[in-house]
Amino acid sequence: MCQLTIKAGVLGMAALLLLSACGKGDDDKKAAAKEDSDTPGVTLKAEEVQSLGLTVQPAVPAQYQGQLSGYGVVTALDTIAQADADFVTAQATAAQSAAAAARAKSLAAGEEAAISREQLEVAESKAAADQAALALARRKSDAAFGLNAPFRDPASRARVMQQLASGSAVLVRVTFPASSVAAPGKLVISRMGADPKSWTSSAIWDAPADPSVPGRSFYAIVQGSDLAQNERVIAAIPSGAPQEGVKIPARAVVFGESEAWVYLQTAARTFLRTKVTTDRPLNTGEGGDGYFVTGIKAGDKVVVDGAGLLLAHETNPSTEAED
Repeated sequence: MCQLTIKAGVLGMAALLLLSACGKGDDDKKAAAKEDSDTPGVTLKAEEVQSLGLTVQPAVPAQYQGQLSGYGVVTALDTIAQADADFVTAQATAAQSAAAAARAKSLAAGEEAAISREQLEVAESKAAADQAALALARRKSDAAFGLNAPFRDPASRARVMQQLASGSAVLVRVTFPASSVAAPGKLVISRMGADPKSWTSSAIWDAPADPSVPGRSFYAIVQGSDLAQNERVIAAIPSGAPQEGVKIPARAVVFGESEAWVYLQTAARTFLRTKVTTDRPLNTGEGGDGYFVTGIKAGDKVVVDGAGLLLAHETNPSTEAED
């Protein structure tokens, strides 16, 4: 009888311990579920993280500077060469006729003049005409390329023309819609299309106004580019002080509720949807396209793959993986 009583007691205690353990496990699950629900963002199970294919990477520091944008075109070499040839020819002709007039004047002087007064007047008339032709060629060049073109200076003319003729430099004319834009210290010239390569120029001067495009125009000599003649380009003038922030990869950005978002990993399995702006694109070549944003710190873990699936999971919880 005692043995039966002891066995019954042992069985009862085991059952009690089993119930207690089950109750504690349920309490732990409830506590964990409550903690997940109280944590900002969406908390996933380990298998859900894997099934959604989520990968993260740290946000990298970046700098952004505002800019004024305009459009431009590479000036055809034959246009430059023709203007230069006209001017050089007129200059040489004027110099020759001026020398001839001076010589004729010396020969026509005195009682034993070697040439007649009429011949002197002809020489002087030709010299005056050639000087007028030189002035016209100068005005045409100035009208086309401005008063401050570097090839207007005889000391630099040959060097600049040689660079343009060899293709080591190109002349770009750009126009900015804002006529109040100040003369820039440098211009960033970028190719249009899928290959947005850029070059910076500091050889800049005012160009005559473009009658077809309102705004202020400039010429710039761009060294070491592979731009083609008559190619259309985008021009930019840096504006304002540089800002500090981070670069977010373009593929990390998702769109929903008429806003742009990224997901930040705030815990091992928790991801917080964070609003960003996409009005400041960054194209740095290495690292791919992205956006400059503030409000996210360098080193914050950003979901770069699977963000779209994570957004769908958050907005429609019924899509979560089954246990």
